[in-house]
Amino acid sequence: MSHDNKTPSLPPAGGTIDSRPLPGEPATVVYACSGCSDAGELADRIARQLSREGAARMSCLAGIGGRVKSLVATAEKAERILVIDGCPLNCARNTLQLAGFKNIDHLELHKIGFRKGACPVTDEKISAGVEAAKTMLSGVDKNYPS
Repeated sequence: MSHDNKTPSLPPAGGTIDSRPLPGEPATVVYACSGCSDAGELADRIARQLSREGAARMSCLAGIGGRVKSLVATAEKAERILVIDGCPLNCARNTLQLAGFKNIDHLELHKIGFRKGACPVTDEKISAGVEAAKTMLSGVDKNYPS
């Protein structure tokens, strides 16, 4: 099952790499805000851990904003897109939406108790964020609104 994540209005740029997942690669692509605060670092570390565990494949959010052809194609071909934002500004979600992507799952770390400027990155917080993301991806509603 594939979401319609086509974005025909994007101008061509960048390379021509085939971005389809290889057999055995996760069908979910994850993007993190990776902002300059502790919450942004936490979002980034959660996305990287999801990628290491094989729950999702991390891709480059800056490439979406920069309209890099191969990175936009990765998002277009994703069966599912997960976005992790560290704070209520929701920069990662907004970047994807401005690029035309609408069918996304959105994990907002402030809604699970992590506050910008007050959430030093720890292994425990990374694990909690990874579990919240996995719960969201499993379809089990644990009050993680998007």
